[in-house]
Amino acid sequence: MTEPFKMIEMALKELIERELPNAEGRVGGDLSFDPATQDFYVWLGLVPGGTADQISGSWILDIDVFAKGYVEAVTLANALEAVLLRPRHTTSEMRIDNTYQNTGPTERPWDDESVFRVGGTYVFTARRSG
Repeated sequence: MTEPFKMIEMALKELIERELPNAEGRVGGDLSFDPATQDFYVWLGLVPGGTADQISGSWILDIDVFAKGYVEAVTLANALEAVLLRPRHTTSEMRIDNTYQNTGPTERPWDDESVFRVGGTYVFTARRSG
């Protein structure tokens, strides 16, 4: 069986890659943004809290957009916010029943000043589908 965080990470990766233009291969739980080869990257970071088992759960995630330009980072973070806050999403593995926003997209600090980081904090309730 898949770990509870991996379940929501895989579901959100599938959803974002499907709904956000040009996101395929640019979404994940690691910080693999390379400004030399990518225009942007969407990072999924688990925040302590929430509860989950192998069937369903509630997760709190920071979802950040890393981009080479400030306008691009803000534009993508706002587009991502619109996707995430739509009601009920279904992926191949999970049904995301509810999404709540703790904080909307705001600029966040990052060590590399040539990279812009804009993100928000979201709470998801979801369950395995099928």
